[in-house]
Amino acid sequence: ISYANQGRGTAVRRFTLHASVITLFLSSVFMKLFRIIVPITLIIALPTVSPFAMASEPEMMTWQAHRRRVVHEEDSKSKEGPIIIGYAHNVESGKAEQAILDGARVIIWSFLHLEVSSNSEDDSSHQQKGYVRTDLQLNGISNLRNKYTQVVHLAAFGGWNGPHPSPKLNGEEWCEVFMEFNRENGYLFDGIDWDYEGHDDLNSPTAKFTLDTLDIMADFSICAKTKYGMIVSMAPAESYLDVMAEEGSIDASFSLRLDLPPRAWTSSEYASDDDRKLIESVGFSHAGRQCYAYVLAKAGIDMFDWISIQLYEAYSPFAHDLSQNVDPVGALQVRIDRFKRGFTVTELDKSLVSEYKVKIPLNKLVIGVANKWADGLKFCKVLPESLKDSYQITVAKYNKGFLGVMFWTIEEEGSERESRYTAQLSEAFGYDECAAT
Repeated sequence: ISYANQGRGTAVRRFTLHASVITLFLSSVFMKLFRIIVPITLIIALPTVSPFAMASEPEMMTWQAHRRRVVHEEDSKSKEGPIIIGYAHNVESGKAEQAILDGARVIIWSFLHLEVSSNSEDDSSHQQKGYVRTDLQLNGISNLRNKYTQVVHLAAFGGWNGPHPSPKLNGEEWCEVFMEFNRENGYLFDGIDWDYEGHDDLNSPTAKFTLDTLDIMADFSICAKTKYGMIVSMAPAESYLDVMAEEGSIDASFSLRLDLPPRAWTSSEYASDDDRKLIESVGFSHAGRQCYAYVLAKAGIDMFDWISIQLYEAYSPFAHDLSQNVDPVGALQVRIDRFKRGFTVTELDKSLVSEYKVKIPLNKLVIGVANKWADGLKFCKVLPESLKDSYQITVAKYNKGFLGVMFWTIEEEGSERESRYTAQLSEAFGYDECAAT
């Protein structure tokens, strides 16, 4: 009996040992399979998300309830034609409201600035906090927004002589700073507009761009669009995105400088001795060279709802065309055609891409002009009738027109209808007066 019990115990111990070995082996195999299968399952199961952290659901619901969209021509049965976009500053003057009554559908409020404060005198401190500075009358904008519910309002950053954003925060962080500002003010703005430019003083730090500034613009735009669905636009001076530059030449290459002589008046094949003497006599050297192409290359065209080309830049290529008695409709059309077809900008930062084809589809192209303040030489004048003719040619050629017409600035609108550019645009395109009501 003792032997039998001993044998049975030995067999049990051997069985237990073998079972343990098998269990360990199977556990090892299972864990390896688990490590492979579960991540694959998660990859398949998880939805595609933005590269930025998503906002909370209540926050997004509140934002979506407030934000507005631009009604595009193809999305409505309203009269065909471009949307009218105007820049404004002083809401208390009543001119922004009159522009809405005259037919403006987007008001871009200028300007807001992205700045940092610090709890320490040491600039290297990590206690800095970003904030939005502006002298806009926000309560007045809120009242105007509530009165005309179909009008879109954007916040413009920059302006001539305006500060550029601090690199102490990156683009995503600045986007969150702005969103917090917007939230605190009842979601006044449906999106943002980039209008960073140069400075009168060529020794100013903002007489040139930095890659930090352009990176902030690109990364902010990506966050604003993919995380919050904001409207995002940019308004480059014509030299900052110069479609008329000869491809392969230095004029089609990227530069951070904003202190260059205007190429159309000084170095192009059409520049005359009189043109060069004029520029020399006025001492003008404030042009850029394809600098906004970097932002488009990094963020991608899909991050922008529209791009307004400032033809009214001082001594712009467009102004030079008109000074040579070029037909304004023809000058507009060649630019529209080239933007649609695309042009290549070279010598971009190698860490990004060496070259980039700038291509702006018609549904994102806005023509930027000046109203009555323009002198017709340094700053070009474009009549509403020329814009109408160009729009009709574009529709006939491509079966659709360009998205809109932007003008600077509502502050220069007159009291009489014939002195209000918005009213003249509406009349040229056949819009009904007081359609906003």
